[in-house]
Amino acid sequence: MRTNGTIPAVSSQRRFRLFIVALAVLGGALLWLATGTYGPGVSTDGARYLSAAQNIAAGQGDIDFQGGILTQFPPLYTALIAAFSLITGADVLVIGQVMNILAFGGIIFLSGLLFERSFPSNWTFAAIASIIVAFSLPLLEVSAGISSDPLFMASVLGFLLIAQRYLESPTRANWGWLAAAAVVATFLRYAGLALVISGVLLVALAWRKSWPRAAGESISFSLLTLAPITLWGFFHNFPVSGDLFGSHQQADLVGNIISAAQKFTSWFLPANWPAFLQILMVATPLLVLISLSTRERGGIWLQRLQSSDILPIALFFAVYGAMLIFAISYSEHRYLSSQRIHVIILPALLVLIALTAQIFAPRLTPGWRNILFAFFGLWLAFPLTQAIDYVSSSRKEGDVSDYNVYNTGVLRESDIFAALQTMQFGDGDRIFSNNEAAAWLYTRQRVYSIPHCKDESCDDFTQALQQYDSWPKDDETAILIWFKRDLDYKGFLPTPELIQQVVSLTPTFTGRFGVIYRIGGE
Repeated sequence: MRTNGTIPAVSSQRRFRLFIVALAVLGGALLWLATGTYGPGVSTDGARYLSAAQNIAAGQGDIDFQGGILTQFPPLYTALIAAFSLITGADVLVIGQVMNILAFGGIIFLSGLLFERSFPSNWTFAAIASIIVAFSLPLLEVSAGISSDPLFMASVLGFLLIAQRYLESPTRANWGWLAAAAVVATFLRYAGLALVISGVLLVALAWRKSWPRAAGESISFSLLTLAPITLWGFFHNFPVSGDLFGSHQQADLVGNIISAAQKFTSWFLPANWPAFLQILMVATPLLVLISLSTRERGGIWLQRLQSSDILPIALFFAVYGAMLIFAISYSEHRYLSSQRIHVIILPALLVLIALTAQIFAPRLTPGWRNILFAFFGLWLAFPLTQAIDYVSSSRKEGDVSDYNVYNTGVLRESDIFAALQTMQFGDGDRIFSNNEAAAWLYTRQRVYSIPHCKDESCDDFTQALQQYDSWPKDDETAILIWFKRDLDYKGFLPTPELIQQVVSLTPTFTGRFGVIYRIGGE
């Protein structure tokens, strides 16, 4: 009988792998339950992804529901939805739902592998961190909606796992896999440029003993990984929008720092607590541990950061964290509910927190260790309760996250939705709406915008209408879908009453949630 020390380790690893596989299946099942009644959440961006995928599958190119070329997002997510829709014949909404469920399961599994490799044989931390990821409410909400973020996060985790292996063995094959992961990430989200920067730094550090080799390897890595997305931006995006990688509003340094800190702490404490209290409760224990520590432990911490299993995570955390502060639009992402960009960093944050606690925390006796485990068991009720409440509410009402604007249970059960499902649209029918994304989701037809006014008075509407080439001529007819209630929020739009003073509008359906008009025809 073999008694060497490898048998227990192998057995523990096998049990842990089975554990994260089961956890990934459970996470996918939770997401399936959350989106099973009405489908995934759909925002305006989600409608653009889906409409572009539908048009790609129909051979019309990557144009969205308004007929515009999709330049704000990289093309891989829409291309994958289009490809699987063509292969299976399934609706793009269903394909997007299934893809994100699989991506969410992949995130849980890959996070578990990352935790295992970062702290070999520390199965307790790896299991705890995996559970935190699996029941993370922000991650559940992001994965329940149509967006490329879940696949992007999976590609980030894949990159980090490959980077750990590359630093251990900087072979040409590992270099190629690292570059491929970075390229894939950039074609899912332009924020994938953080992986390009991280990869350049990692390759240089891997060959730091030979700086000529380090310079050559890192420069070739940057050229190879930047070339594909740059060419896409130059030939596809720039002629249309004048931007290589989409446009966004200005960043606010102080605002982004406060917003990021609040979101990070909300992953561990109830979000309804005051922001300053959340940050104080998370930061104080870490600062106390560091202040009471010795210089020797600080040196061990710095040395551990440079190890092959932690360095890729630390570098990515620094580069991506800098993007969260210096690059993202504060006005768009300042709200606590907008966490799709920030939650990408959750696994890396857990690793760095665990590393800091492992080195700076005092050694615990078995009694105190048991108390700590009991405390974690009590704390676990926080994410578990959030996740269960979210899934339960979403099964009844549709995805209840703030990302879901159009595919809610209220709208799916509304009178105007039922009316639109009975309408037949021809290829030549033009549809106008005060909410183009909702109109596309419920009709799957191209939707035209109503001419906007310069201000709320809409005194210039007649002039705007005369200058609007897409508006139907006097001898043409079209359809106007006017949504009421929560979807009637866009400013500087003329009301149907004002439009009726200029052109003929005939109501063909009137309901609580909206009115359908025929434009012209008299």
